[in-house]
Amino acid sequence: MKDLIRRRGFMAFFVIVLLTATLVFGKEWSAEQKDALNAFTKFIAAALHGNLEDMKSYWHPKYVGWDYAQALPMNYDAFLKVEEDFYMNYKFKKFEIDPLEIQVEGNLAIIHLNYDDVFSDSIGKEISASGRWTTIMLKQDKKWVIMSSVWIEK
Repeated sequence: MKDLIRRRGFMAFFVIVLLTATLVFGKEWSAEQKDALNAFTKFIAAALHGNLEDMKSYWHPKYVGWDYAQALPMNYDAFLKVEEDFYMNYKFKKFEIDPLEIQVEGNLAIIHLNYDDVFSDSIGKEISASGRWTTIMLKQDKKWVIMSSVWIEK
């Protein structure tokens, strides 16, 4: 009897995992969602290659971001300083995103994703990080720019 209950419990768990995976990973994105995600993916590619000038072209001048591990959010200038310091001391080896949900309403997009990255310091020591990330983008002059991001490392 206990074995039957365990099998049914396992099957129920398996079905829930399968349904969740289908909903999240089997999603078909609309043209608007793909457009916003494509812009964000280009931003990530610029970050991966350490191209700060290209990255800056994706930040809105009124950008505010928040790493939840920090006490306060950062405005554009403070965030730019953090990024400049980062790229002076570190280099990305890998930067992958897994979009979970993308909501587009007019010229506003909200992208929820998981991220996984590996970077190395000046002596080559590799550091891994992963977590959750939400980005709010605004479409201006036919280009998506990042208004805000919040993220937390797992």
